[in-house]
Amino acid sequence: MNVGVIGIGYWGSKVVREYIDLVKEGEIEGVGVCDVREDVLKNLKDSENVIKISNDYKEFLKDDAIDAVHICTNNVFHYDVAKEALQNGKHVLLEKPMTTNANKAYELVELSAHNGLILQVGHIFRFANVTRKAKQLVDERYFGKIYYLTLKWTTLMPPIQNVDIIWDLLPHPLDIIHFLTGKWPHEWQVMARFYRRDKLNEMVFINLDYEDFVANVELSWVTPERKRIMEIVGSDRMAKVECVKQKMHVFEGKERDFDVEIEANNTIREEAINFIESIKNRRMPFNSHIIGAKNVDVIEKIMKSI
Repeated sequence: MNVGVIGIGYWGSKVVREYIDLVKEGEIEGVGVCDVREDVLKNLKDSENVIKISNDYKEFLKDDAIDAVHICTNNVFHYDVAKEALQNGKHVLLEKPMTTNANKAYELVELSAHNGLILQVGHIFRFANVTRKAKQLVDERYFGKIYYLTLKWTTLMPPIQNVDIIWDLLPHPLDIIHFLTGKWPHEWQVMARFYRRDKLNEMVFINLDYEDFVANVELSWVTPERKRIMEIVGSDRMAKVECVKQKMHVFEGKERDFDVEIEANNTIREEAINFIESIKNRRMPFNSHIIGAKNVDVIEKIMKSI
């Protein structure tokens, strides 16, 4: 099996390295790369594990040597590239958000099903051992009745051209909550602000009502401290989870608190292996197209409510 990566930016370059390692380990046969920037492609020309290099994604997707593609382009191109990939018989791993339009997301779901192809979405935190541990504890009712969750995704960075922070960051917290609880919110309240540009949000507070519990999500590109933190507050215990560092600290009332032992793992590698195994076994993955489309559907409704 040969896997192509389309879009070799900050994230795509990390993805390419993982697939090259998987070639060396015998998991796949080769890697193809595609990007419009020649200077990016130049750095990969000497790799013996890279079987195809292209600056034209349409030509790239017509190559029968490429069996599957991992799409890491800017959000605005996700739908067009994924649709053409599926039409050309390629299995697809599409980075989040799947699209920025729910109808188009569901169209990709139908297209992949019609063509008998795997389509999964890059909800990367599902593959982190710390998130899996949190899900296990929630399933076991370790925290008791869940009262609320708080998730903070913040950093200081310049505005991204034509990108709203809600589309860029909310897919992660929203998917983590769904992964832990199996639920989607049915009501929400949003406070959003932009400071350094017009009409594209850079700071957002979202209160989500899940009926059985509530969640609060903070997104910010104007906060100097980088956070990827989740707090789970229940009737019996509370946990503070560092989602990138993969650490968990549990509080039992006021008197006792402790770290939960967790071995951090390589989430990009785990996701890539899951993609490959899903194709080999023709098994719909647990980061499926339906979950990705529903994530887009909820975010689109939240955007319209602002």
